[in-house]
Amino acid sequence: MEYDAFLSFHGVNFGLMEGANGLLIVKTGSGGTIYGRENKYLTLASRITEHHKFSVMVSNNPLELAPEENMSITMFVASDYLSSQNVGIPIFYFGVSKGGQYGAMYGYRYPFVQKWLLLNLPITINWHKSRAGLMKMPPKQEVTMIFGEHDPSYAYAELIDFLRKENVKRVTVPVADHNFSNAIDEFIRLPEQFLF
Repeated sequence: MEYDAFLSFHGVNFGLMEGANGLLIVKTGSGGTIYGRENKYLTLASRITEHHKFSVMVSNNPLELAPEENMSITMFVASDYLSSQNVGIPIFYFGVSKGGQYGAMYGYRYPFVQKWLLLNLPITINWHKSRAGLMKMPPKQEVTMIFGEHDPSYAYAELIDFLRKENVKRVTVPVADHNFSNAIDEFIRLPEQFLF
């Protein structure tokens, strides 16, 4: 199993599986590759393309890029890809850890994304920026924030409830840690469970 295509743009690498029914943008955690531990991102992309006929674009998360630039590059490449696709297809975003934080901070800037799935974002790092971004998220964009019960940010996840935004919800996954290291199969199913 391998991606259908690879791309590198301004220091960010992308793996693409092609489908026709929509696009899922996946942003990995800090320093994460387009493959991930035990090929979890490649497996996830293959599953989504096979079951839902969606294109899946997995973006790595280089440490040397500032968060705003990193997210901007990822979304520029996704937007460029979308310009060659059918107008009106659904577009979803799945951000893991730092990739989830980028979604919280900057998601409101990308109105073409209908649904956001943000996993184990580090709440204790720049919460003020995540909070400000989530407060600007338009009502038509759905945001699901998931925390593993054994993730370090789980203890602070109740802060999300104080946002009082109807389009932002919080979900807990029992026994999961930050990397879902004991629950890779469950990790791979998260987008299907909360986006599709």
